[in-house]
Amino acid sequence: MNFEEIIYQIEKNKQIKEEGGLTSIPPPFERLSTFYGGFTKSSITCLTSASGTGKTKFAKYFTILNIYKKTFGTEIKPKIFYFALEESATDFWLSFISIYLFEKFKISVSVSQLKSIGKFTVNSDLLEKIKQAEAFISRLQEIVEVVDYIRNPTGIAKHIKRYFENPEVGEFTYKTIEDGKKIMTGYNYKSDNHWVFFVLDHISLLSNEKDPLSGQKMNSYQTFDFMIKDYVLDIFSKKLKMVNFIVHQQTPSSEKQTFTYKGSLIEEKLEPSLEELHINKGVHQDYEIVIGLFNPSRYDIATHNGYDVSLLSSNYRSLKFLKDRYYGLENSSVGLYFDGANGIFEELPTPEEMANPRHNYYERFRKK
Repeated sequence: MNFEEIIYQIEKNKQIKEEGGLTSIPPPFERLSTFYGGFTKSSITCLTSASGTGKTKFAKYFTILNIYKKTFGTEIKPKIFYFALEESATDFWLSFISIYLFEKFKISVSVSQLKSIGKFTVNSDLLEKIKQAEAFISRLQEIVEVVDYIRNPTGIAKHIKRYFENPEVGEFTYKTIEDGKKIMTGYNYKSDNHWVFFVLDHISLLSNEKDPLSGQKMNSYQTFDFMIKDYVLDIFSKKLKMVNFIVHQQTPSSEKQTFTYKGSLIEEKLEPSLEELHINKGVHQDYEIVIGLFNPSRYDIATHNGYDVSLLSSNYRSLKFLKDRYYGLENSSVGLYFDGANGIFEELPTPEEMANPRHNYYERFRKK
């Protein structure tokens, strides 16, 4: 890329913003969006947390619902590949019906309740409200493709490549090398407003791949490396300019409580970290942004980052930037309110605002 091409891109993005367009997909949290630009083409973002903290629900809220809301009515036309390795496609869509019911009617109904599991049964009134979600789900299905039947890296890459082979999307670019072979160098989209997203939830559940040279089955460490370096970094990011979001669980050992010699709990040992990325922590070198989701209430931590967890209880989550190449947000965090039944996250006011008795924020959130 020569200097003129660099200047062209700067001027182009400047014009897009001045005309009210989007050069990135900002996060769904207003205060955070003033510091963090969000998703950009070719970016690689990782979400990590311990098991049972709501990472799948956060991934869907942060990517699917956020992208849908931010691009609806704009010139950006998103296509989202969501590889659901942890849940079925049915449960995926039921979770968005749950979100619809909460946002439309302020009704809290979980996925299991929608399936009338246990003592709960969907009554006629609720069923009529569920049917009203059809238009919302149909619009989502126009931009989201949920794949719950492919689990290996090469299978994932082949599925995505077939989409890009459609001339209505664009065309691959190639370069001929010395032996006469052609290698793919990039991709020309028919429209710059076409954004393609890759969401993997979660990488720890990938099936082990076969080595393309030896034919031997790789171990989990090698499969992680192959997925991120050979596909996400080299092809999805650099060549196809996709927006990539990887869910990467923390090691089980990170959930063990650690104490000082005086018996005090060391909270930092429980929070997500780059060192505790499951199976292959080395892939964090290829992640541009790594954010960690933490639930201190499961360890009976009373206060966290200035928030009174004893009052917010299991509805409190901390979102912390563990790595950030662009915005200078490393080690900074945001307090979130989490509604587990509906998968909704809400940015909390600052700890100082929460503590101000005039606002009565804690009581408001408790009533939710």
